[in-house]
Amino acid sequence: MSQDNDHSSSERSLERLNEVRAFIEASKRSAEKLDEMQADAEKSLGKLNEVVFEDAFEITGHGKFNHLVLLTCGMIMLNVSMESVGMSYVITAAECELGLTSEHKGLVNAAAFIGIISTSFLWGYLGDRCGRRAVMLPAMVASSAFSIASSFSTNVWMLLVLRFFTGCLVSASSATVYAYLGEMHTSSRRAAAIAWGSAFISFSFMILPGLAWLIIPGKWSFLLFGFHMVPWRVFIWSWCAPGLVAAVALLWLPESPRYLLASSGPEKALPILAKMYAYNKNSREANYPVERIVTGSLDTSKSGGFVGAIKNFSLLFRPPLLRCVFISHTLMFAIFMLSSGLYVWVPDILNSMLRSTSGDSITICQIIHDKFESARNLTLSGPQGPCHSEVAVRVFPISMGMGAVFAVTYLAIGVFIGRIGRKTLYSSIMVVCGFATVGAAFVPQGGAATALLILALCSGCAASILAAIAVDVFPTCLRAMAMCVMYMVGRTGAAVGSNLLGATLDMHCQLAFSVFGIFSAGSTLLIIFWPKPERIREEMEQRGLSY
Repeated sequence: MSQDNDHSSSERSLERLNEVRAFIEASKRSAEKLDEMQADAEKSLGKLNEVVFEDAFEITGHGKFNHLVLLTCGMIMLNVSMESVGMSYVITAAECELGLTSEHKGLVNAAAFIGIISTSFLWGYLGDRCGRRAVMLPAMVASSAFSIASSFSTNVWMLLVLRFFTGCLVSASSATVYAYLGEMHTSSRRAAAIAWGSAFISFSFMILPGLAWLIIPGKWSFLLFGFHMVPWRVFIWSWCAPGLVAAVALLWLPESPRYLLASSGPEKALPILAKMYAYNKNSREANYPVERIVTGSLDTSKSGGFVGAIKNFSLLFRPPLLRCVFISHTLMFAIFMLSSGLYVWVPDILNSMLRSTSGDSITICQIIHDKFESARNLTLSGPQGPCHSEVAVRVFPISMGMGAVFAVTYLAIGVFIGRIGRKTLYSSIMVVCGFATVGAAFVPQGGAATALLILALCSGCAASILAAIAVDVFPTCLRAMAMCVMYMVGRTGAAVGSNLLGATLDMHCQLAFSVFGIFSAGSTLLIIFWPKPERIREEMEQRGLSY
């Protein structure tokens, strides 16, 4: 009996031993599977470590970094807009002190635009040669210095020269900022980012009249370095703030990674993407899961110096980019001629309307003509008393209301641009604004005419849509120059529009409004011939140019 018990106990021990061995073998097999899974994961991670640039850019995500870029670029656009049109609030207040005629006012309004036009090619070349950020940062500081210096002008010619140099420096940011903002966002978010950034332009149409309302009507003055400072001179100082704030932000922000990829190779672009990843993901740069960027082609935008830049620039005037250049530049000319060319005269037009003693059944053109005839009769009647330049205070809240309309329009563009389509949205805005321009000159009711005038000025919002359309078709090595030249043509339209209105408002007001409106609405037909961006990019990439 004892032997049987010992035998069964031995069998049970043997069974347990076998179970233990089976468990150990199963554990080993599990461990081997885990090792295989880990190896597969490491292999997958290894694949992630070598990716194309667009995928590496997508990995950085969208967050705080992009919001800061958008805010900074928005401040730059705000600064450019305020520097460009701010003098429209100054010319009426400074009319007597500087002895400004209608022709002088047109020149003063156009001076900054002329400065922007004359240096756009230079800044475009430098933007593609030296970098977007490297060009904008010092130029914004210098433009603020010249703008402040213009507030000390003692005559119209000194003011003209200083405003011209201010425009020359503002030109560095006026179009380069669109290239920088677009390149700091993925392709899917680029159009919306440009639209949201451009919304800051509308804020200038609220901030400028608000500051003017606070400052210009004041009767105070003070001495500064022996110079007699009056409100309109201090008002010029106030609009320099956004540019200085943006310059401080750019001290921290990096160069565009797309520009660095094209000009210096993927090794220079990778740390920028890692920085973007770290701020967007609340992580460390070392955690960025991309070790190397694979690229099939590199631009040679920095080779060849100025001769190489001219060679690259010539690509804009050869197929397939030639059609894009012709269409986008013509449309931008029409936008600026109507929006900026007309806007610089709106405070003066509103001031004439609000100070008119005529009834409500008279058109704005008749009010302007009556003011001109009255001024001419006073001149012919001999020497008059002291000059009095007074701005109707109601001009400022109306102008702020205009800015609010622009802001709503820009924000609506940011919301609907991805749903409606860029070309459809652009065409709709320009056609409506063109007909509103014609109507504003013929409607006899002052309120209706003012509403149509505000609607006509909303055409400026279409510039951001056109920029979003155009920025996609130009290679990285040409993008800054192409955008600068496009905005140069646009500013030419603003200068032409401002001076045409200055020369024709008094005697041919209705004709001028009709020409502006019909040209702006009719130009939208060109957008029908805009080529598909994918086809342009494919053809340019075959030539070794990257996007």
